[in-house]
Amino acid sequence: MTPKKKARIKVKARIREVIQNGGAATAKDIVKQINATLAGWVNYFRVGNASRAFSEVRDYTEMKIRTLLTRRKRRQKRSIGWRRWSNEYLYNVLGLYWDWKVHPLKNVEAFR
Repeated sequence: MTPKKKARIKVKARIREVIQNGGAATAKDIVKQINATLAGWVNYFRVGNASRAFSEVRDYTEMKIRTLLTRRKRRQKRSIGWRRWSNEYLYNVLGLYWDWKVHPLKNVEAFR
């Protein structure tokens, strides 16, 4: 089972809506709201082969958050801020959701 195009468009629209309605909320607060959306969406589609769709949504989310941060800093550059706000900043400092992969069981013997 892979997410259809309609599902990907819908989750992207939800992310865009959260960012647009963020107003004066801090970036961490906006990321918390985005995390709730992403966690539910990823957990629903995790069962199937969805790595391409996950990659598409992850890239879109990173771009939107970097664009938000660039606007808030009022930089007049055309870039989205890949150097200034690295993945390490997005995931470690802001706490963006990062559980896109299925993790193998660590203790298989406990389930036998």
